[in-house]
Amino acid sequence: MTHVILYSRNWLCRLILLMLATSPALAEESSVMVLEGTTASPYDNGDFTVFDRARAWDRTKREEWQISSPDEPPTMEMVQGVIAQARIGPDGTFRLEIDVDKPRTLYFSVLNAKTPEGFTLGSVKMGNNFILEPGELKLRMIAGSSSVITGGYYNDAVFNSWRLSDEYKAAQANYQQLILSEDPEAEQARRRHVDAIGEAHEEMLQLEMQGMANVALTHPDPLVRRLTIESTWLFGPWVNEALRGLAELTPEDPWVVKRLAAAEASQENWEKNRQLAVGESVLDFTAETLDGEQVTLADMRANSRYLLVEFWASWCGPCRVEIPHMKQAYTRFRDKGFEIVSFTIDEEYENWEQASVEEEIPWFDLGMGPEAEAPIAYKVSGVPNNYLVESSTGEIIAKNLRQHKLDEKLEELLD
Repeated sequence: MTHVILYSRNWLCRLILLMLATSPALAEESSVMVLEGTTASPYDNGDFTVFDRARAWDRTKREEWQISSPDEPPTMEMVQGVIAQARIGPDGTFRLEIDVDKPRTLYFSVLNAKTPEGFTLGSVKMGNNFILEPGELKLRMIAGSSSVITGGYYNDAVFNSWRLSDEYKAAQANYQQLILSEDPEAEQARRRHVDAIGEAHEEMLQLEMQGMANVALTHPDPLVRRLTIESTWLFGPWVNEALRGLAELTPEDPWVVKRLAAAEASQENWEKNRQLAVGESVLDFTAETLDGEQVTLADMRANSRYLLVEFWASWCGPCRVEIPHMKQAYTRFRDKGFEIVSFTIDEEYENWEQASVEEEIPWFDLGMGPEAEAPIAYKVSGVPNNYLVESSTGEIIAKNLRQHKLDEKLEELLD
């Protein structure tokens, strides 16, 4: 009888340990994430790099370091929050291990990748968020700004619940096919092709926002909801609704309390300064250049006939794709009175600076961050986003002009 009792107790202990080991709750106490996978051309070489924004130094701290240690350059962890890096092998594969203290949102990028001709590629981070959690996870890169990570409870819940749906995969495949296909030679056909790419990309964004909103509003696990809110870059009224729902589930969570208060304050400002429409007057703002010089929108209006106010970010793939065409339009119409001012919503100065250098931006290049005067005044909830302004009157005459749409409007006004 004693042997039976001991056997039952041992079996029960093993069962409890097994249940605990496979539960998400214990995942926070585990120590290591093993992430391996395959990147896609042209990012099938270089360094697979993982960033944690929470560990990056702010601008003030970096300036203090430069004063106290002028001969010691800050590490990548100090500047950008790099916490792990692995060299990508000849076959595009990589493997790295990251210590896990608790599940939280990180992002990754491929640095130092080169084209077959030897040119260094810029890093693209949009869409590359993922959740740090223990276990063995697999990554498959579809394109430079699109990947799927499988094998983790939180990654599956936050991302794969919608990213692996038939509807999203079909939209993604359509978009990839369009951007990889050659532009038609005929001008009208080329313009229709560009429009199709824009429509396909917008469909993907809408499905992503709907997917994230659904998780943040309905998932039974409060931590999944929180991680979803932290991971999104597509903001809208659904975020405030999700935060209010999360506050009901976890009213004592200080992160939720703080984030909800900030969101509600932002909502008040959003309603007070609704998004500007065509026919309304442009809003003036003061911002700084890369060199720290303060300039105003009024200054730029004074020296132009038409001014394009462009909001972008270094991590925004469509923004970066748009810049070469904007440079063509700028060269073509600048002498006729066309000017551009771009404002980045990048939170890190280094990212803004690096992207500006890589793109060789020739116009007014301003920042800093999503909480600055300009993006708040213009209620920037997503990028790219732009306004074409008649400088003499300050009237907005068009919005969100891309590719040939910008050309056609400038031809109408200036040719």
